[in-house]
Amino acid sequence: GAYYHNPAAAAEFKKAVFGGNIRILDTTRLDLRDSAGDQSVPKTNTEGKVAIAPTLAAYFPLQDRITFGIGLGAPFAITADWDNEEGLHRYNMSEQALFVLDLTPTIAFAVNDRLSLGVGLNLVALKHLRLETLIPQSFGAALPPALGGAGVVIPTTPDSPIIGSITLETNGDVNLGIPPDAFAFVLDEFALTLGLQYRASDRLTLGAVYRSQTDSHWEGDVTLEIGGTPQTVGFDLDLDLPGHLQAGFAYDLIPDQLGWSFDVQWTRWSQADGIGSPAVIAFDAPLVGFINDLQIDYDGNDTFTVRTGLEYRINERWSLLAGYARDGAIFDDDRVDILSYDSDRNILSAGLQYDRRDLQSGQGWTLIGGLQTMLYKERKIEAGESQNLGGVSLPALLDADTLTFTANRGDFEYGGSIWALSFSFQRSF
Repeated sequence: GAYYHNPAAAAEFKKAVFGGNIRILDTTRLDLRDSAGDQSVPKTNTEGKVAIAPTLAAYFPLQDRITFGIGLGAPFAITADWDNEEGLHRYNMSEQALFVLDLTPTIAFAVNDRLSLGVGLNLVALKHLRLETLIPQSFGAALPPALGGAGVVIPTTPDSPIIGSITLETNGDVNLGIPPDAFAFVLDEFALTLGLQYRASDRLTLGAVYRSQTDSHWEGDVTLEIGGTPQTVGFDLDLDLPGHLQAGFAYDLIPDQLGWSFDVQWTRWSQADGIGSPAVIAFDAPLVGFINDLQIDYDGNDTFTVRTGLEYRINERWSLLAGYARDGAIFDDDRVDILSYDSDRNILSAGLQYDRRDLQSGQGWTLIGGLQTMLYKERKIEAGESQNLGGVSLPALLDADTLTFTANRGDFEYGGSIWALSFSFQRSF
């Protein structure tokens, strides 16, 4: 993961290295409650109870001081398939998936024995976005007669009959064979990652990283289905991926036996279009004869993440790993919704490393297994508190042709956890 976390760390590789990681994500332990009871996630995505996020990377020393690397990984991913049987949440979001896979060529340069610099060009290679919102009977009834409705406002309840859906999905140019399968092929969107690593002493190493924002444009098809009649048009959306600043240190508490790391990351969500500002989904042709845009009124805040970890070497082959992170919420109560499922998070992890490399040549395999849980702080949103959480429970127009989401019409409480199982390998030549 050096290409993403700190490209300067690639200067540590004095031999050719190839490695990979598979993270198996399970979001079915997320909890959501409204007046109809428990509305927890039955599946991580439409393909099953888990999703898979892969990483591959290789590094090649070109000279004594220069290392070239290339990595493929998923810096941004969120997925959940919510139960559609009942619940107010389904008028906001019933299915969601966002995956971004970066392809990152990296150069690291060892200025001297203490200082290393690195740069990575983070090219967005593959991305996937799918959103589905269900439409209750109250929405259709409130439409004017000219659009097939009765112009009557009726209460929206957790078990209101469903008359249709709005589904948005990006183009599927590449099928990876793992959920969510169909990805759009890009390579014209990018960020820049700059890293510095300084070995202050034999026991203390300092690091700093800057990653720029990725200006990202999404397009595909949006389908509106009401009463069994679908209408499909193209859509465009500017949804940027945030940049960040990160700094930290690693210190050998007990030389060659116990290592400790600590870092802080500032993520600039407020500067990202579609997250720090309203997300505007523009349609290529009007839906229902007059809707040209759908707008979700986001106003995200910058966040600080604190991470710390320990590595304990049991012997020359085996090591125990442990980590903790505290990640802050992005959205205030008046902007939160099911899509973001946003809350303060405590992240705990544990792992085991088996180092099979030859003790003399350094050649061979390193294997790592890990388990991580992301614990969401319980959050309650009162009825009418969030302007995004109500979804399309009733028609709401910002202007003559822009549909927006409405305030939640009942209380929401949510929390729970996301679990990840990780398997990594590394081969030194």
